Amino acid sequence: MEWTIQDYGALGEIVGAVGVVVTLAYLALQIRRNTQTIRTAAVNATNIALREPRQSIFGTEEMTHIFLTGNKNPEELDEVSLLRYRLAMQNVVDAMLETYSQTSITNFSPETWATQGVTLVERILITTGGQWFWEAYADTYPPSFRAEVDRILQDSVAAS
Repeated sequence: MEWTIQDYGALGEIVGAVGVVVTLAYLALQIRRNTQTIRTAAVNATNIALREPRQSIFGTEEMTHIFLTGNKNPEELDEVSLLRYRLAMQNVVDAMLETYSQTSITNFSPETWATQGVTLVERILITTGGQWFWEAYADTYPPSFRAEVDRILQDSVAAS
């Protein structure tokens, strides 16, 4: 059997089609790996965002005292301690925002926000100092996050 130009053309089309299928399979695998890498990075970023404020608050006895006093009654703090308390609260709320953002933007596990984020809002922002901070500084956070935090706080108050 002798091959014609049409036969070679048909063979080329078959080889090209196989190449496209192999390329698509490779791209699908790479996308899956990239998605896993992004999710792992989101978990790591959220864990770091939650860990750092805790370390700064409980790293020294003085800061622990400021934080506990500020949660009970921020008016008892002197000017410098109140500033330190406010910055600590900002770090905590920023960690909440990080967890919330990772959940809503990257399809990070919703359970993480439901367990860590919501629990943190309920434990920290329901305190007298937390309410003081949120009333004074909520407007510095994105509207969707503010709405979520306000909803959690309203649900917590209604449940108690």
